[in-house]
Amino acid sequence: MKKVILILTVLMCGFNIHAQSIYRMYSNGSGAGEYIDNLRNAPLAPDDVWGIRFSAGSITRGFINNSGQWGLLKPSSAYQISAAMFNNILKTISNLTIGVEGWVCAEGFSVRALDPSNSNTLDLLTTGSKSTITSNGDSEGLHVRSAIGHKIYLYDKVYFDDKYWTSLGPGRNNDPTINNANNNKMMRIGSNGGLGFWGTAGVEANDNPQLAVKANEVSTTVPMSLLFDNHVNLFLGYAVNHDDGWIGTYSNHGLHLGTNNGSALFISADRNLYVDLSHDDVSKIRAELKNKYRLFVKKGILSEDYAIAPNSSWSDFVFSKDYSLPTIYEVADFIQDNNHLSDVPSAEQVAEEGYSQHDMNKILLQKIEELTLYTIRQQKEIDSLKAQLQESKK
Repeated sequence: MKKVILILTVLMCGFNIHAQSIYRMYSNGSGAGEYIDNLRNAPLAPDDVWGIRFSAGSITRGFINNSGQWGLLKPSSAYQISAAMFNNILKTISNLTIGVEGWVCAEGFSVRALDPSNSNTLDLLTTGSKSTITSNGDSEGLHVRSAIGHKIYLYDKVYFDDKYWTSLGPGRNNDPTINNANNNKMMRIGSNGGLGFWGTAGVEANDNPQLAVKANEVSTTVPMSLLFDNHVNLFLGYAVNHDDGWIGTYSNHGLHLGTNNGSALFISADRNLYVDLSHDDVSKIRAELKNKYRLFVKKGILSEDYAIAPNSSWSDFVFSKDYSLPTIYEVADFIQDNNHLSDVPSAEQVAEEGYSQHDMNKILLQKIEELTLYTIRQQKEIDSLKAQLQESKK
């Protein structure tokens, strides 16, 4: 007997001893498809694959490899054919503990460092109709990064601040919109390097915004059109030839230029200019005067000199041979009846209508030329009388 035991011991020591490779679980005599075995038994598994495989219904459901990484497969996974292939993928991910194919369902999910001194957590929670992602204890903030694509997409509207909600997302007509719906809160947009606004596709192609807001100026490279009350259209830009600046209205409305909250110059829609005249002053000017004159000044004009533009109408007609010079007695009779010279406006007319500087100069010249003719005629009569007197003394 001792010899038999010795022979068996020698035989056992001369060969590798392997335990059972498959552990099956039965319940009431059934369940042959539920078992645990070595991951190396998975189809197509290479020789260096080691670990524990879990199967149910004769289908691989998960495993833990020799690196301590857990892998869980979804019911329809193609990796059920070879869990070793999924294992190879998990091993390429450093610091991975669990790899899950498909969905994970939980009431909440918390990510945190397993260090009692670290209270920073990232929690994902869904309750009722609301889902929440919260970063707790994050003194350096919550960082969201796209390392390769460098793009982060947010769908629908995004709201900021639980006290004064501001939305970012599609607005009316699905136009991209930033909306601050709080009446008592200012929306602040700031940048130490200035703000640029593009109305074209050049925002990522050039450094020439149509509107730029800088520390000491607001500039624009395109004309500006301002529409007030949906009818007064004010335009600031350049003239049609692009050689001159232009400020004015595109609509049938006037333009005021003012100082100290008052209008200093008003240009009416018919292009008349009113200097220091109020609306009441302008409304009192008769239509025929507005049609006759272009510039209206309330006080007066002080200038070292001014010129009248060339005009074809002048008073040299007085010296024409066919000019009918009134007799001195006709002049006297007219003055007696009208209390002013003929062709000269009366004091009442000037007070009510004013007068044309050019027309007045022409009238005054006419009267000077008439006086010259009267003086010449008178001198001739004097010379004739002197001759007659000398003749009578002989």
